[in-house]
Amino acid sequence: MTLRISKPSFNIREKINEMDGEVSREKMPSGSIIQVVQGKLTSQTESSAGQNVNVDIGLSASMSPHYKDSKVLVELDSLPIRMRSGGTSVHFLLQRKIGYNGTWRTHVATAEYSGSMSDNTYNFEYYPGLNYMDSPGTTDEVYYRIIGNKNSGSGNVAYNHNASGGRGAYNYVTLTLMEIKS
Repeated sequence: MTLRISKPSFNIREKINEMDGEVSREKMPSGSIIQVVQGKLTSQTESSAGQNVNVDIGLSASMSPHYKDSKVLVELDSLPIRMRSGGTSVHFLLQRKIGYNGTWRTHVATAEYSGSMSDNTYNFEYYPGLNYMDSPGTTDEVYYRIIGNKNSGSGNVAYNHNASGGRGAYNYVTLTLMEIKS
C-alpha cells in the first residue's frame, strides 16, 4: 500500500515578503543575534607611557541593548602590538562603562606579552585577540574600549603597529559587539 501526502505549494519569496523581510526581535529565539556594532582603529598608537599606566589606544564601540537580560559578545580581532626594546612587556585590558557618565571598569586583563628573549633580541610583534561574553543588565548605552598597559621595561610600545602602510600593508583592528537574545 502506498501512501501519498501532498501539501499545497507556496512561493518562499511571497512568505518572506509577508514578514516584511524581517523577523521582529520579539519573535527571535534565544541565542539569536539582535544587533551588531563595530568600532575600527586604522591608526597606530605609539606609546612612551611608563610602567602600569593605562593607555587608551583609540579602539572603542558602544551599543544600547534592546533587552535587560541580553548578553553582549565582545570580540577583538588580531591587535598588532610591538615592543620597541628588550625587557619590555605589555598586556591589554577590556574596559566597560554603562551610560555616558558611567565609570570605566576593567572586565578582562589579558596575558603578558614580552618583547625580549634570552639572547636579548627584541622588537617582537604579537597579534592577540579576545572573546568575552558580557551581561550588562541594562538597556542604557554600554561602552567598551581597549586599553594598553606596560608591565616592565622602558621601550615604546606600538599598538596597531604598521597601520601606516609599511611593507605594503594597511592594518586595522576591530572591536565588535553582538547583542544576543537570552
